[in-house]
Amino acid sequence: MKIRTMAKGLLQTGLSELNRKNRIPFLLSSIVLFVGGIVWALLPPILSPSSPPVSTALHQAAPATLPFLSGACLITLITFFSIYSLAENLQNPPEAFEKINRKPSKYIFFSLIAATLLLTILPAPWIKGTGSMINDPEEKAILLSIPALTACILATLLLGKRVATILSVIIGISLTVLLRSPSWIGFLVMISGIFSTYAASLFKGRIGFIKSGLLTGVFLAIFSLSVHLFWNTGGRFDFVQAIISGLLAGLTSTLAAIFILPLIEKGFGALSDMALTELLDVNHPLLREFYLKAPGSYQHSMSLAYLSEAAAISIGENPKLARISAYFHDVGKMERPQYFIENQAAYNRHELLTPRMSALILIDHVRRGMDIGHRHRLPQIVIDAIPEHHGTRLMQFFYRKAFDQESDPHKMGPDSDFRYPGPKPHSKITAIIMLADAVEAAGRVLQRSSPTPSRIQGMIEDVFSDIIRDGQLDESSLTLEEIAVIKSTFTQILVSIYHHRIPYPKSLSPRSGERLPARKEGVLDAR
Repeated sequence: MKIRTMAKGLLQTGLSELNRKNRIPFLLSSIVLFVGGIVWALLPPILSPSSPPVSTALHQAAPATLPFLSGACLITLITFFSIYSLAENLQNPPEAFEKINRKPSKYIFFSLIAATLLLTILPAPWIKGTGSMINDPEEKAILLSIPALTACILATLLLGKRVATILSVIIGISLTVLLRSPSWIGFLVMISGIFSTYAASLFKGRIGFIKSGLLTGVFLAIFSLSVHLFWNTGGRFDFVQAIISGLLAGLTSTLAAIFILPLIEKGFGALSDMALTELLDVNHPLLREFYLKAPGSYQHSMSLAYLSEAAAISIGENPKLARISAYFHDVGKMERPQYFIENQAAYNRHELLTPRMSALILIDHVRRGMDIGHRHRLPQIVIDAIPEHHGTRLMQFFYRKAFDQESDPHKMGPDSDFRYPGPKPHSKITAIIMLADAVEAAGRVLQRSSPTPSRIQGMIEDVFSDIIRDGQLDESSLTLEEIAVIKSTFTQILVSIYHHRIPYPKSLSPRSGERLPARKEGVLDAR
């Protein structure tokens, strides 16, 4: 048992050291092997047969041995790349989008499998036929792998690396059976899909798409070149054509994924990192309208976004989704901004209303916010934060006001008239928004007095205790440890925001007619 534990520790240490220290030498050695394979592929045809050999035996063995050894080295390199990519894809914890797109994940997964098999099996007879323009079997296999590569890239962006790896294995095995083709074609589809999954996770943004496509193309080119060299088939131009076909296949699959990704996002209600980045833009039409109609609520949302993002980072949730949910959580207030305290300048309109009417107006902004989110086609996971960040909490101010106005307290009835309709937070992100919303509002009240660190910490403790006792976090899967981390994060941020400031003295100027204090030996004379 001790030996097994030590071996496991050494393996993990070795992988981490490879990630940190040996990445550049590893890439350089890979490039050297790749270039060496090309040189050995092109060198024999260039050499003249009449050139005097050093040894007759070496001259006879060189044309067959050198390409074979080069191909074997490249196959070893491909095997190492595949195993390394597989380990990287599986050993990491679940990614953010594996959690975000949990609801439509099954539909996306099986749709990608069905579409890949369909787009591969239908053109397969034409591609594999004798009348095809492509005669090389390796190039035919690379061409057949394009739909699978596209599906793996899409699965990586929407469902995470682990799901994409499973997808590539299923597609590779299925194509081997359905196409009745040699097993190495299914193996190529499987390992290239695993590598494209790893490559797609290395880079972010639209330019990152192109980089991952080139990296996948290099992998396919090495595979095709290694097969040619290993079996010593084809001429100089066949090698060049194999390399070009591999690069084009990698880029084609990436460009196809760029085109299909928005369609899947709209069709299945899924989110990718690029979609979240676009929603982070504060120049979004809905946010601009929100700012013009309800500037106080807008500023509250921006402050809430800062708190929510920091809390999401502290517990390993998606910070972009937390910030976006905070941006749009109160957009329903812009329909009646004058009924919310942060937008009131002259007087409080609720002083003219009964407590129950005031409660109805506050509850109505949740419904209006959801309608606005649907009109502007916000993702459903962002719209869910609008009702869930209130949960079923009690509006204490208006409930106490109604209680004080009622002559007979027994006639008050249940407090459901003064509770938000819910539902309670179903995710950690919406639970963070609820906690941050309550803490930010309480912090504004505390700001009017002297917000010392101890008072800030006590205020946050009270807010968290009220929400937990009310059962608002029961369905959010937040653990006690994560709640403690969020509490500590909020405390640090609010203490830094509301820190004590030194009252600066009034500036003195000779133009104001006031006499400046004289300086004597580096000390101000206060006469």
